[in-house]
Amino acid sequence: MQYALLAYVPPEDTDRAARPIPAPLSALLDHAAVTGWARLYADESATTLRNHEGRTLLTDGPFIDSKEYLGGLILIEADNLDGALAIAGELLQQTRPGTIIEVRPIIEGRFGGA
Repeated sequence: MQYALLAYVPPEDTDRAARPIPAPLSALLDHAAVTGWARLYADESATTLRNHEGRTLLTDGPFIDSKEYLGGLILIEADNLDGALAIAGELLQQTRPGTIIEVRPIIEGRFGGA
């Protein structure tokens, strides 16, 4: 089963794009269970589109205000939630203090039933 590991980072962690991924974290991202990953720019780089009664509204910034922002996502393959949590725990140990990893199962199939 596939899981998404959503990595939330503190808002003061804004220099992420300029610095390389630490070697221990990079090695974990090469783990056989990791099927894809992406680092995201800080939340102020976001533009949010919202459907409001059939009209598209654009807003600068993230969808919600929060103390942390989504800094990246990692797609993994694991037999079950316990396996996904073990991989997430390994990754978390290589991140900066204040990082949060949310684990969510991915719904099989494509949007629209294709």
